Amino acid sequence: MGERVRARVLATMRFGVFVEIDGQPDALGLVEITTLPRGGELPAIGVYLDLVVVNHADHNRQVRLRPATEAVE
Repeated sequence: MGERVRARVLATMRFGVFVEIDGQPDALGLVEITTLPRGGELPAIGVYLDLVVVNHADHNRQVRLRPATEAVE
């Protein structure tokens, strides 16, 4: 938790955005809509985001993420 990652948007839903985390092809990431800026549009499919790991579940390799405040290099 707390690790900064870069991820590509795979799908957008009304509750958030599913992403593929760089270097972790078997993990499925979710950025919940409540963590995204209010009033903005959801990121487009294929766009890369700079994120921070909030939580993860080892048994199904699901990762909850939130936007990072600074860009990942």
